[in-house]
Amino acid sequence: MLPLLAVLAVVVVGAGCASGSGASAGSFEPRRPGTLVIATAFLPSAGFWEGSADAPEGGFEWALGEALADRFGLEDVEVVPVAFPALVGGDLGGADLALSQLTPTAGREEVLDFSTPYLSAPPAVVVAPGTEARDAFDLRALQWVTVEGSTLTEVVDDQIRPRDRPERVDGRAAALERIDTGAAEAMLLDLPVALALEQAQPDDYSVIAQLGEDEGLAAALPPGSDNTVAVDSAIRAFLADGTIDDLSREWLGAELADGAADLPLIRLRP
Repeated sequence: MLPLLAVLAVVVVGAGCASGSGASAGSFEPRRPGTLVIATAFLPSAGFWEGSADAPEGGFEWALGEALADRFGLEDVEVVPVAFPALVGGDLGGADLALSQLTPTAGREEVLDFSTPYLSAPPAVVVAPGTEARDAFDLRALQWVTVEGSTLTEVVDDQIRPRDRPERVDGRAAALERIDTGAAEAMLLDLPVALALEQAQPDDYSVIAQLGEDEGLAAALPPGSDNTVAVDSAIRAFLADGTIDDLSREWLGAELADGAADLPLIRLRP
């Protein structure tokens, strides 16, 4: 895992209406009055954080942050880019919460509080167009690249168990570069991230299967945060009233609160 890195920048964007209509259970007390401060590691990130690090202007998690701010009656949103190892180590860079394609794990729950997952996120197999795999046997025959510190690296090593040793790199961008050059044939990404990448760059990447793992992406908060109940309640409400499906359909190309039923499922033995 990379060493803990400092916060890179702070960006202020409008949060839209501040009426706070439909207030969720529990009260939300921002660290800065009138402002929701959100940490994220991947900016830009296709489908999740559009625009640039200096001026995010769209994407699923961007829009979810706007919806949370509106629900809590806050006038502004600040986006704080923080290195991923820092986030999963419990350092949110002073933010109220993090929206950064985070999967809760036992280790991460020791240093962070998590909301109810807002998207189903089983592992998805990402390849260059034309590469195929129909079952676990085919997956093991591929040349894999994995990311240091990712929860998906253990899935490749312990469940897929490729015939050839996977190459391990530091970061998602480096892994995708291996796919681009043909140095690797496959990598795993969380399903919503993979589908957004395929939608943004269909000539470069294809999602050919999802694996039978019950995982999700959730908001992270500082441990013991008094705001966890309010954030969790808000996300549950967004799941119930269709907001999550609306946002995922707009920014990710599919309704992903419950996964992607039309994508082939490959089950692996533990």
